[in-house]
Amino acid sequence: YAEDDFDRWFRRVYQHFGSPKGYEVLPDAATFLDKIPDAYLLGICSNTPNRHSASVLPMLAIHERFKFFACSQDVGHEKPDSQIFEDAFRQAQFWLPDLERDEVLHVGDSLACDFCGARAFGFQALLLDRSGNEKVVAYQDWVQAPDYEGKSAADIENGTVRSLADVVALVEISNADPGAFIRVM
Repeated sequence: YAEDDFDRWFRRVYQHFGSPKGYEVLPDAATFLDKIPDAYLLGICSNTPNRHSASVLPMLAIHERFKFFACSQDVGHEKPDSQIFEDAFRQAQFWLPDLERDEVLHVGDSLACDFCGARAFGFQALLLDRSGNEKVVAYQDWVQAPDYEGKSAADIENGTVRSLADVVALVEISNADPGAFIRVM
């Protein structure tokens, strides 16, 4: 590409992803945000640029559901590195000062970055398998998954959900046993 062509292409892509047209709240995410009780502390721990929490989430009108944002760009480390989970945990403790690591449920769509990274840090974790959704593209599939105590194929399979609706169901079950997944504020 000539530099002018590249610059024009880059501007178009940047503008597209700087507008609501570049994003959508997936139906199961909308259901999750509608059904999960406000009593649960929700935060985001992400390897995406910090502009997502500053501009994309407000464009989608979902930013007010989240109390904290741990962003790899701000922390200087990406998941599965423990430092980004430490930052998320520290921010969650602002709201729940006596929160313990094993009371946190991290849900994400990357086996290495989300599931194994969170488990290695001491969080509970669920792997959101979005492989059947053509709108979701897996990335960072080269990342080496960290080990954690009890890691096995069976543990990973037992910790895999196919939809955020499954997470809502698990939270509803945990309401009978408060603290089973994440603690109520």
